[in-house]
Amino acid sequence: MTITETLEQFGQFHDWYLDVVAVGPNSEPRTLTLGLYRGNERATVTFEGVTCFRLEGMGLLNIVFKIVLPQHGSEDHSIALTALANVDRLSDRKASQVAYLYSTLDAELAIEFDSLSIGHETRPTN
Repeated sequence: MTITETLEQFGQFHDWYLDVVAVGPNSEPRTLTLGLYRGNERATVTFEGVTCFRLEGMGLLNIVFKIVLPQHGSEDHSIALTALANVDRLSDRKASQVAYLYSTLDAELAIEFDSLSIGHETRPTN
């Protein structure tokens, strides 16, 4: 299954809440993990081989519109590259993929990375 197909399994996280942004150790390969929830579901999206990212507008609600892995040359790809153009890079290496988290409210994120994994759990309701 491709990364895009994996994201589509979760509806690109449309209407999920972003409540955790965790940066891994300051050594290669760097990671960035997002914690998301919707109702009684919790997901962690871990980007591996991160070379740079830009997070803007983190607020109290952070409702996700969608997370996309844009095709080269697409408008989404251009938006992600523009967001990453002026960030500090901790490596001369260029990662193989780019993702963009579009916001319905508050946080937006552009990230350059090599791979990602998604953890998911459903918690019992009270």
